[in-house]
Amino acid sequence: MKLGRTLASRAEQTSALPVVFIPSRRNGRRFAVVSNVLSAVGIRHRAVFPPLRLLRLGKLERSAIDSDYCQAGWRMPASPPLLITDQPKAADRASKVIEISYDLATAAGRPLSSDEVYHPILFHPGQISDEAYAKAEVLSDNRNRPLSLLFAGNCDPATYDTPDMAREFGLLNRHELHQLARQLPCELTVFPRSPEELEALVSQAVESGKPLGKLVWIDTQDFRIPAEQWLELVARANFFVCTPGVRYPWCQNLNEAMACGTVPVLQYPRLYNPALADGTDSLTFSGKADFEAAVRKALAMPENGVKPLSAAARKYHADHLSLSRIATEIRAFAADPERHRLVWYLAGKP
Repeated sequence: MKLGRTLASRAEQTSALPVVFIPSRRNGRRFAVVSNVLSAVGIRHRAVFPPLRLLRLGKLERSAIDSDYCQAGWRMPASPPLLITDQPKAADRASKVIEISYDLATAAGRPLSSDEVYHPILFHPGQISDEAYAKAEVLSDNRNRPLSLLFAGNCDPATYDTPDMAREFGLLNRHELHQLARQLPCELTVFPRSPEELEALVSQAVESGKPLGKLVWIDTQDFRIPAEQWLELVARANFFVCTPGVRYPWCQNLNEAMACGTVPVLQYPRLYNPALADGTDSLTFSGKADFEAAVRKALAMPENGVKPLSAAARKYHADHLSLSRIATEIRAFAADPERHRLVWYLAGKP
């Protein structure tokens, strides 16, 4: 009898938890983002997957469900108190729904209602925590930055040289930008091939007392940046070239850069809401013809020009892209009995 009461109590507790239902493998990374945000907010939740999917979770997904705040299962409660899902047909199961929408392009550049939140990207899913964001805030105060302009990321053409960016968004893909960087005059660029080469460049700039006046482009196929050192590297630069990802433009590097007070250089300012502004919180270029001009502008900018851009980038991040911002939106929605649906525009694939 006692066991029966215990099992019934556990079932009641489970049914009372918010539910995350993002079943497609192609959006496993999005599940990890949502679950890690809820965990960071302190919201215990249940992740529901189809049975076979539950047996084939990726590394990021398993890391998310290993949290003390998340438990996994395959059975959907009859009526979860709060459902977070990218499946509109599942929304009828709950009285309150946070609907994940991947249709960011149509939501950019227009006023949003009070029941919409445009928050396309956060830090890497493994770095979504109060500690990581607090670390970025501390690093953002650093004004003795040895690098003028930085890029670091995977540049494998087999992965990044696809027509998706041009066809869907009218943008250069990462491989094309890598090739443009290689075509710049040698006095504007340097391509370190090892951690030792990178540190030599940093030491050279520190000794000179001024930022290295070159675009430092790191292809992480040559050497990887350990995750625990990533924010420190980003915060060593005044500007960061924010290239598109594999399937969509919005990249976590922009979020991490702005959090560290590093100014983004990008081709897609109007795909944010509100749009980023050239010369205010970012530097922008429209395509191949003016990429070099944007690079030269970043490299030539004096400290008194960089400082206000850095401050504006930090503020934009705090107001629109930070963990605390999305946490505030979720808490307010969950606590308001009059609100039943919130649309969260999050980068992913339908």
